[in-house]
Amino acid sequence: MIPYLHCMIVVAATTALPPRVLPVIQEIEGGAVGVVHQNTNGTEDLGVMQVNTIWIPMLAARARFSEAETRARLINDACFNIAAAALILRGYLKETHGALLPAIGDYHSHTPALNDAYASKAEIAAEHLFETK
Repeated sequence: MIPYLHCMIVVAATTALPPRVLPVIQEIEGGAVGVVHQNTNGTEDLGVMQVNTIWIPMLAARARFSEAETRARLINDACFNIAAAALILRGYLKETHGALLPAIGDYHSHTPALNDAYASKAEIAAEHLFETK
């Protein structure tokens, strides 16, 4: 079962993302409402899609919320978190000129080896979530 599937479908449709990409990222990230993961670099990954705190200033400006409100919503509001992840991914799709797997890898890291490893995880997660028998 895919958590928050309805929200993911609506967000994917409104941001012109493939409908399966957000569930795949969530499967890899393993986040949930209320989850805050400390990273070794001092940042945190927040909520369902584990959105990194480096994105808070941009997301706050875009949503016209304070940074504190944005952080709280990323942690506690699944659909807000999913929409934020979609916005981030759209930016990476623009950077990669529509190349989906590199954009998905960029969601995790721009370091080539880490990007490639994450993209490989995405392919495996997609098979696991959506394989037909």
